[in-house]
Amino acid sequence: MGKTVLLVLVTFSATTPVVCKVPTLDAVMVESIAEYAASYNGIPVKAKKTVTVDDNNIYEDILDASSIFGNLTQLSRYEFDDSGKLIPLYSYDKRSFFGAIRQEEQEFLWNENKVVHRKKGAVSEIVLPSHAFDSITHRLQLQRDLIEDLIVLEYVVINRGKKHLYNYRKVGEETIETPLGSIETIVLTRGRDSKSRQTTLWLAKNWTYFLVKLEQIENNEKYSMVIQSAVIDGMQMLAKNLDEK
Repeated sequence: MGKTVLLVLVTFSATTPVVCKVPTLDAVMVESIAEYAASYNGIPVKAKKTVTVDDNNIYEDILDASSIFGNLTQLSRYEFDDSGKLIPLYSYDKRSFFGAIRQEEQEFLWNENKVVHRKKGAVSEIVLPSHAFDSITHRLQLQRDLIEDLIVLEYVVINRGKKHLYNYRKVGEETIETPLGSIETIVLTRGRDSKSRQTTLWLAKNWTYFLVKLEQIENNEKYSMVIQSAVIDGMQMLAKNLDEK
């Protein structure tokens, strides 16, 4: 049960690589740190998300999450080509629950049109579609598509060596209360394979749609998470920053 709680948090706290507040795809990625807290039946879960960029304009997105049941680290490296297209390069996932450790990695070889997946010494390959993402970069692309006001929010995601199709739908707008203050959000739901599984995301309208709240219902159990703090390009974020046009 605790393992599920941590994985739910991790899956969606990774949606927060933050871009500068400009309303076009020319948005430039900046270095940032964001922290989230979640709960399930009173059990606390914390996550810290850090985005950095090196001298070669390669971005590294790292998530560290923990609960009393275990720890998880996710990493994604990506870049942008000359046209502004988001290019995933490498992803890494390490999970430790109740003393059991699992780690795996994916390498996106665009010149060879394949993804190489490695786990426990085993290596597998999958054909790489022309527009594909890992679990972290598809959420960054979701932010960019919302900035462009696109209607179709559908993404091919290569995760754990397999291809998946994720789709999202806008369902409304809402002002929510967070430790940062009142934040205006748009509300999205993610298409799931069962009516008993529902995922809802609240994304800040005025700071490039980064995730501030999530709720998920699965097998009649409810999980929730909310942003606690964010430092973006060296600036501590408050609701007044989010509300600025």
